[in-house]
Amino acid sequence: MQMHVDHLIPDLELESDVRLQAGSFLITRKELPGGRLNEKVIDSIRRFASQLAPVPFKVNVKANELALNQLKGVLDNDVSQITKKISEGKEYPNFLDDEQLQEKVMRIMEKLISNPELICHMYEFKIGEPKNDNVVGQLHDHSIRVTLLAISIGLKLRWSIISLVNVGMASILHDMGIIRTEAFPDLKKLDDFLPNELEAYVEEHQKLSVDLFGEQKVTLLPFTKQEIVHMIANHHRPDFSDMRHKTTTLLFFAELLDEMIAPMPHKVRYNFNQDQIKSIGEKFARRNGLMNVLLALIKLYKGKGFLWQIVSSIVSLFLMDELLIEGYEEKLKEIVDFCPFKSAVPYPPAGGNALPRTIFCNNSLNPDFSCEHMSQVKIEIYVGAGKVKSYKKCSTLTDRVHKLNKAGRAEAEDLKKEKAAKKADTTAKTQEDKKEKESAQAEAAEQAGKKSEEKSD
Repeated sequence: MQMHVDHLIPDLELESDVRLQAGSFLITRKELPGGRLNEKVIDSIRRFASQLAPVPFKVNVKANELALNQLKGVLDNDVSQITKKISEGKEYPNFLDDEQLQEKVMRIMEKLISNPELICHMYEFKIGEPKNDNVVGQLHDHSIRVTLLAISIGLKLRWSIISLVNVGMASILHDMGIIRTEAFPDLKKLDDFLPNELEAYVEEHQKLSVDLFGEQKVTLLPFTKQEIVHMIANHHRPDFSDMRHKTTTLLFFAELLDEMIAPMPHKVRYNFNQDQIKSIGEKFARRNGLMNVLLALIKLYKGKGFLWQIVSSIVSLFLMDELLIEGYEEKLKEIVDFCPFKSAVPYPPAGGNALPRTIFCNNSLNPDFSCEHMSQVKIEIYVGAGKVKSYKKCSTLTDRVHKLNKAGRAEAEDLKKEKAAKKADTTAKTQEDKKEKESAQAEAAEQAGKKSEEKSD
């Protein structure tokens, strides 16, 4: 198997001699005891990395236990770095705030990245082609975030470990076929595609991802393999009416959310179909903030059974229950529009990755400006190039935002209580039906016994 020169360690065994593009050998297996690398040889290989043949920056090593453990360590580090960024909540909104949830998610990730075949598959995709490192790197990170998110949502829904492992495996593999598409590696050309061309690209990369998965021959039970194939083949356009494949629907939402809010090698976003774009707005054909995406999902799926279960779980996962209040976006706009000077600005910005908590006055930088609603409390806003500006808060509108968010949290709590009550009623009814059934069976058995006795007499 191929390994990037940056990941070589002593005692790895070369599978073949290390050649240079000029045709000469840099090092042969015969020169090394047992064909095993040492620090000196590794240093030499790295110095000539760009000149290696047949592929620059890569050498062939034997896929033994040491090599697999090294690859696992590289992937574990990737997962750790991405998890850290999520938990910090700076570059990416935090959905792992609950420590117990994060611990469960990481245990499942450990199960996934302990599978030797999956390790090789992930690593092979990660190291890609050196000239396309940035594109492949974004896709690799995207797949890991989607995996973490899908597992987190599944845990919220109280799914079984088996289902979570299956959806996790599909999440890791779902976009690998992109490297075989005609558009790769210049994925920016997708930005100029017409709607029908984008749909063709969606179908193409889903199919190629399935093909690539099939070539790897990962050892799985037939039913499990079929489920994973179905998820990969339909992760952008699932059939929501097919309740046999709930895992596919879950992957769709995790994929949609991450691709909408995170950087990708292209500006266009194609998770919402054209009919949905007409309903929620053209801006959702491009990258968007978490708040906007969640509001769009609420608009599209509120009250729609299993789909709503997933969406409400996502909202709760990102600690944005306030958005569940009816017409949150319109009510926030009304608060901002109340300002007679049109200088009220929500912070964090409306439509970003966090809910607005404060309203500041854009005119407060002017020492001659005054307003009865403006407080003396200041807030520092980053304006770029390492600079910040101190604005004064609008006490009246900030209070109104707090009340709006509080009302949203209260409504979300009421919904949770209502859901819990319905679940309790369903459980009680199920137990009652079970008792009635057992009683009827006992009575039937007793009658049958009496009839048997009468016949004997």
